[in-house]
Amino acid sequence: MARFFRVILVAVTIVVAIMLYAVKYNTGQLAIEIINLDEQIAIERESIGVLRAEWSKLNQPARLQHLAGEKLTLLPVKTSQIKTYPQIPKLTAEEAMADLVNRSLTTLSKIQTGER
Repeated sequence: MARFFRVILVAVTIVVAIMLYAVKYNTGQLAIEIINLDEQIAIERESIGVLRAEWSKLNQPARLQHLAGEKLTLLPVKTSQIKTYPQIPKLTAEEAMADLVNRSLTTLSKIQTGER
């Protein structure tokens, strides 16, 4: 009986040793993955910093105003364009959309022909 117990004990010890080695190997692989992910996170954070700096530069008010003046054909608001609330026509959604499209197309055609 003692011999059988020793054989079982040796077998269990071997199985536990193999399992311990497998766990150690897996944790080593996970540690490598963590290091790789940390490196990727650092690279992405650096990229985000660069993108924020570029956004800051591109979003400067002076630059935007220059581009707006250069690219957009905006005119000062005329007093005839300002309406009070009762002067605003009551339109359905479809009528409002049709009016907006018509005004946009008219404005676009004026811009293309050089009218103001």
